[in-house]
Amino acid sequence: MKKTLIIIIKTILIALVIGYMGLLIVEYFRYQNNEPMLIVLKTETKDYDDGHVYVYYGLGYKAIDYERKSIYGKQFGHLFIRIKDKI
Repeated sequence: MKKTLIIIIKTILIALVIGYMGLLIVEYFRYQNNEPMLIVLKTETKDYDDGHVYVYYGLGYKAIDYERKSIYGKQFGHLFIRIKDKI
């Protein structure tokens, strides 16, 4: 009985990790193709003199859109990536 319970718990944990990795891959490619992300928990807009920066928070990841004259582009990564202030 105890071995069966351990096998079930390990199977569930492995399935969760694989599912989360799949979510990250899907979100990354949707973001790179300018499609809306599936899970956005919070959105921020930072205003600068030369434009805006849009920050989207997901489940353990962050996507940043730079729409400024000095910096233009995208960034996708973990929650602790910093917003670029300079080139």
